[in-house]
Amino acid sequence: MKNLLIFFFLNSLYFISFSQQTVGLFTIQDSVQDGFLLFGPKYSNNTYLIDNCGNLQFSWNSNYKAGGSVMLLENGNLLRSCVFGNNSPITGGGAGGRIEAIQPDQLIAWSLDLSNDTIRQHHDYEPLPNGNVLMIIWELKSMEEALQQGRDSSLVATSGLWVDYVIEYDPILDSIVWEWHTWDHMVQNYDSTKPNFGNIANNESLFDLNYTSNGDDPDWQHLNAIDYNDSLNLIMLCSPFWNEIYLIDHSTSNQESSGHIGGNYGKGGDILWRWGNPLAYNTGDSTYKKLFGQHDAHWIDKGKPDAGKIMVFNNGKNRGLNPYSSVNVIEQPTSVNNEFLKDVSGAYLPNNFEFEYYDTTNLYFYSKILSSADQLPNGNFIINEGVKGHFYEVNQNGDIVWDYINPVVEDSIMTQEDSLPGNSSMLFNATFRTRKILQNFNGLMNLPLSNLGPIELNPYTYSCSLTNIASNTNSFSLYPNPS
Repeated sequence: MKNLLIFFFLNSLYFISFSQQTVGLFTIQDSVQDGFLLFGPKYSNNTYLIDNCGNLQFSWNSNYKAGGSVMLLENGNLLRSCVFGNNSPITGGGAGGRIEAIQPDQLIAWSLDLSNDTIRQHHDYEPLPNGNVLMIIWELKSMEEALQQGRDSSLVATSGLWVDYVIEYDPILDSIVWEWHTWDHMVQNYDSTKPNFGNIANNESLFDLNYTSNGDDPDWQHLNAIDYNDSLNLIMLCSPFWNEIYLIDHSTSNQESSGHIGGNYGKGGDILWRWGNPLAYNTGDSTYKKLFGQHDAHWIDKGKPDAGKIMVFNNGKNRGLNPYSSVNVIEQPTSVNNEFLKDVSGAYLPNNFEFEYYDTTNLYFYSKILSSADQLPNGNFIINEGVKGHFYEVNQNGDIVWDYINPVVEDSIMTQEDSLPGNSSMLFNATFRTRKILQNFNGLMNLPLSNLGPIELNPYTYSCSLTNIASNTNSFSLYPNPS
C-alpha cells in the first residue's frame, strides 16, 4: 500500500455559491464534524469561536496581538500567546513574550511576561494535566559564548545566537518548576579544543552546534510546536529550520534534564528520538528527508481513529521545484530497552509516513509558513492553510466537506465581496493554528454562547442547510487511504 497513490476527484459538493464571495463560509456537507472552530488571527487582539455555519458564537479580546497559539481550556478560559516585545532584541517570526489566560468574562485569570534583553517566549505552549504549562522560549547567547562552545565563526553574527529552551510554569505558585535547554545537549566537530567535540553521527542524541539552514542568522532552530504525551511522559518539539521533530524525557529532574543520565529512559535531557531529516546528524542522504519547514507536530488525541500517532502539517518549503504542503501521519516510534529503533543506516524509524494528504495540482493547498492540521473523531481532518487564512475540513476520501476563509485582517473586519489585500510583505488574514472544539467539551459549558451571525460585514443571507450543488475538480491524494 505504501507505494500506491490513490486519487480522489471532488464533485457534487454543496456550496454556498455566490460569484463574488471572498470570505466566510463557502462549503458545508452533512459529513462535517459537529463542533466549533477556534482561531486567533495574526495581528489581531481578538480570538473567535464560530460554528459550522460560520456564525460567531463567542469572542475574547486582549490588549495584545496574537503571538501564536490560542487554546480553550477545560475551565472555559482561553490560553493565548501574545506579542509583548518589552524592547527585547529577539524579534523573529512567531515572537510572543507573554502568555495569558482570559476568563469568559474577559478578565485575566493569570499572565506571565517572558521578554527582556536575553529571553523571549515564542510560538507555542502546552497545558499539562496538573494545570502547569510548558512554554518555548528563546535565550540569547552572545557571539563570544557561541564561539567558546565550538560554533563555526562564519556561522555566528555579532548579534549572537538564539537558542531554544522549555520551561514548565505553575500558574498557581507563579513559579517555574522545570526547565530543559538545548544548550545543554550539543555536539560539534569544528574545534577539538572546545567543549562537546565529537563525531556527529555517533552522537545523534545531541544537537550539532554547527548545523544550520540559514547561515549566521541568530534564529538557530526556531522551535514552533510543543506537545505532551501523558501516558509516555514525553515532550514533542518541532523545528522547521532543521526539518525535524524530537522527543525528550519529561520525567527528569531539573538536574537530570541538564545532563545525559536519569529519567525514565536513563538519558537525562538528551534527544530520545528525532525524525524528518537525518542529515541533521550526518546520517543518510537527501532521499531520507521527509519534513520541509513543518508546523503543528503533535500526538493525535484519544477518541480519534489514529489516536497515539503523530500528525504534522508539512509545509513543503523547499520541497522540489514545485513546493506543496501535505498533512502527514507518522506511526508512533517503537523503543526497546529505552532505545528507539533505527534502520541499518542509523536513521530513526519509521522510514516513511503512514499516510499523507496533499493536493496533486499544487494549486489549491500550499502554505509556506504557519498552518496546522488535526484529526477529528469522525476521521475527518481540519486543516488551516495558515498564510491564506483558509480553514477547511476533508473526509477520508479527500472530499472537502467544510470550507471557510477568515474575514479578519489585523483588527479590521472585511466586507463580503471585498478582495483580500494582496501585499506579500504582510500576512493579513493569516492564522497560526486552528482547532475544532467538540460540542461536549467541558470548556464550552462556561461560555455564554450566542449566535451573532457571520463575522464578515454585509454577509450573504443563506440557509446553513445543504443548499446549492456545484462541482469542483481539484485533485487530492491520500497515501495510502487511512480508512
